[in-house]
Amino acid sequence: MRRILFGSLALFLLTAVSVWGQVPAPVVQPIPVPGGDVIPPIGLVNQFFFNQFFPGVGPIFDGPNADPHGITNFRGVIAMGYTNGSATDNAGNAYQVITDIRVYQGDYIGAQATYNGGGTTSAKAHGTFVEI
Repeated sequence: MRRILFGSLALFLLTAVSVWGQVPAPVVQPIPVPGGDVIPPIGLVNQFFFNQFFPGVGPIFDGPNADPHGITNFRGVIAMGYTNGSATDNAGNAYQVITDIRVYQGDYIGAQATYNGGGTTSAKAHGTFVEI
């Protein structure tokens, strides 16, 4: 019985050592762009505010010079596309599908939590973001 108990304790300690030695990597959260679009209420749902702009030309877009990404202090490469089409489910119901797909990758200055006071500090980071 002692041998089983000692073996279980030794196994627990050996596997826990790697967990004790891990330090969580600091995470730099991106800061949203100030402003954005307000989508009017649909049915009984309240209106929505998005920290995002919709670049493009037309009545629903914010113009060709609107920020295509949702992060403040961002420098990098951006790819975006709007798709429009139809889809049919298994019951034969047809739906209109409109998507806004954005991918951006680059450097940004975001906020990082400080563990000694509960505040945040600015920090540089590099990341890839996808919005659908």
